[in-house]
Amino acid sequence: MDTEVGLGYEYLCFPPAGGTILGLRALARASSGSEVWGAEYPGRGECLALPPAGSIEELAEEIAGEALDRFGADGLSRIVLIGFSMGAFVALEAARRVCLRGHPAPAALVVVGVCAPHRRARGSGASEVERLIERITLTHPPEYRDYVLDLLHADLRLTRAYAATVGAPLPCPIIAVRGEDDPAFAGGDDALRAWRAWTSGRFECRVVPGGHLGVLTPGREAGFWTLVHEATARQGVMR
Repeated sequence: MDTEVGLGYEYLCFPPAGGTILGLRALARASSGSEVWGAEYPGRGECLALPPAGSIEELAEEIAGEALDRFGADGLSRIVLIGFSMGAFVALEAARRVCLRGHPAPAALVVVGVCAPHRRARGSGASEVERLIERITLTHPPEYRDYVLDLLHADLRLTRAYAATVGAPLPCPIIAVRGEDDPAFAGGDDALRAWRAWTSGRFECRVVPGGHLGVLTPGREAGFWTLVHEATARQGVMR
């Protein structure tokens, strides 16, 4: 895990498929006085020497344990988890595992750019692959592209195999966010609102300008934090 330090709310961010905490560094630096942590997945970035996880659930189990060791149960209960695309599933499963261990839930869960797990078809993701490959092709130099594409394809295998069903809902609020031009939601917001089933607490969904993960576009970071700060304040998340 890595951090950008400030004051105010604390956040733990989970990268999208193919991502590392380096890709969230600009977002963290725009957090306007909040302490922002990033969960580095094994097999990449600062955790390159570690063997990759075999499933979303295994990845979440590792991160939940590491987060509890680092922050303690009380500390983690004051941290908002933010998951981007595939990272939303990892964040959800990490929060569930914290609760299964008998600890308080994180302060809130923010999920960005992905429909609720039970509204996905198992094995789906072809359009997501195309969007992510296009993003990587446009934003990474050729010498780095193969490395990122390998990470992407490995992560998408995990995502396609992930088939969670709604069990005991989280007691913390969930805030679901999507871009208005995200093709994953071409049929409307039902799959976004379906995140409501995963919490017994408060729920909110928001539509923002841009496409898939448009909130990570350079120049939009401050607007994303304004949304998150306002939403968590409305949900009653404590500082």
